[in-house]
Amino acid sequence: MRSTFSGLYTGYSGLAAQQRALDVTGHNVANANTQGYTRQDVIMQAAQAMKTVDGYVGTGVNIAELRRVKDQFIDIQMRTENKALGEWEVKADILSKLEVIFNEPSETSLRSVLDQFWESWQTLSKNPEGVAARTTVMQRGVSLTNTFNHLAAQFFDLQVDINKSIETKVSEINSIAYQLRDINAQIIKAEAAGHKANDLRDRRELLLEGLAKLVNIDVVEDELGAVNVTIGGRFLVARTNVSLMRFVDNTADPMKAKIEWYDAYSHVSQGDVNINGGEIKGYLDMRDQVITNYHGKLSELAQRIAEEVNALHQVGYGLDGTTGLDFFVMDDAGPDFTAKNIRVNQAIIDNLNLIAAAGEKNPDPLADPPVFQGDGSNALLLAQLKNKLTMSVGTASFDDFYRSTLSQLGIEGQEASQMVDNRNSLIEQLVNRRAAVSGVSLDEEMTNMIRFQHAYSASARVINIMDEMLDLIVNRLGLIGR
Repeated sequence: MRSTFSGLYTGYSGLAAQQRALDVTGHNVANANTQGYTRQDVIMQAAQAMKTVDGYVGTGVNIAELRRVKDQFIDIQMRTENKALGEWEVKADILSKLEVIFNEPSETSLRSVLDQFWESWQTLSKNPEGVAARTTVMQRGVSLTNTFNHLAAQFFDLQVDINKSIETKVSEINSIAYQLRDINAQIIKAEAAGHKANDLRDRRELLLEGLAKLVNIDVVEDELGAVNVTIGGRFLVARTNVSLMRFVDNTADPMKAKIEWYDAYSHVSQGDVNINGGEIKGYLDMRDQVITNYHGKLSELAQRIAEEVNALHQVGYGLDGTTGLDFFVMDDAGPDFTAKNIRVNQAIIDNLNLIAAAGEKNPDPLADPPVFQGDGSNALLLAQLKNKLTMSVGTASFDDFYRSTLSQLGIEGQEASQMVDNRNSLIEQLVNRRAAVSGVSLDEEMTNMIRFQHAYSASARVINIMDEMLDLIVNRLGLIGR
């Protein structure tokens, strides 16, 4: 049997539901500009009907769910694109730093120093006994080796700086992992009663997007509402458990520095981390591949210059008849010349007469001792090395090889910049799509506010009517005829 007061409960359920809807609308409006916030919606459903002799009669409305208006597929795409964007942003940044290191074109660049080196030999060929010309050759040689050494040192310093950046990013990943663990625990506790912790989920999604930009992650939500995050097949976060990462530096060889899993209690290594995306992959690729590649090309150029110059210098003669002397030497025990170890022979720096400007033939065979003044034929041969096809298996000159290296750097830098622009464009589209689904529209919220307000007023009116009816039944019936 239907209760006399059931109409009041029906009206009250309408008041309560519309009040909650107004609360949610106000929450949406307040967070219209909050980063990562997802619009919430109130899902109402009819309360369980009451069976009467006349049939089932409704008993009002219940709040079924406070729903986050969300498209999970867009979130997955955002994490994927953020991973690629992070990687290409790092590559574009490091490539721009490489361009600054090469500093082309400029008066102090390697190409300019090389031109001056060959020109000094050309000048010496015209005045082989001139002290000024010999001093210039020595100084240009020192300047060339110093430039090679400086570039190699800058490459090394850049790799060291990259390692510092990687260490910072690893610390950031660990920090996010701890935050995800804490939010997982809060969500599990909050949703134990069956209600979604919407704001906590928004915070967690924002953290996941930031983490995806740093490193490749896979995210799976379990039945308790917690997310399990893996990197390269290994758990970083499993509900309320965290696996930590650490960066193991190597100051002697930056390329041997690595990222590994480790136990926070025993501090024992648990294997290397498999990185295949995000900012950290960008750093590792640049450190181990790109910078190494350009350092290798620079060392190849230094080696060929040293070998070609030494080959001619050994068969030439100094002013005192000295022959068989190397112009370039290595300052270490390395088997080959590199950009790091090449330098001018100290004996030549100390005695300019040892510079072998003269050719094999004695210009004055009757002189005793032999006289080599006035012969600059070997210096001319050394000057002509500038255009000799000595690089890339005899298909390119020193200048051609260096130009090709710079062109490759320019192409890679341009490609990285284009990829960053493309990823930013894709992410912008995803942001717009997500805003259309999950973003707060103030116009829509104002409309909802008016709609809920009127519904609230109507429910209040129902209660007023029921009150008047009850007043008539309780206080007025039986008064007539007294």
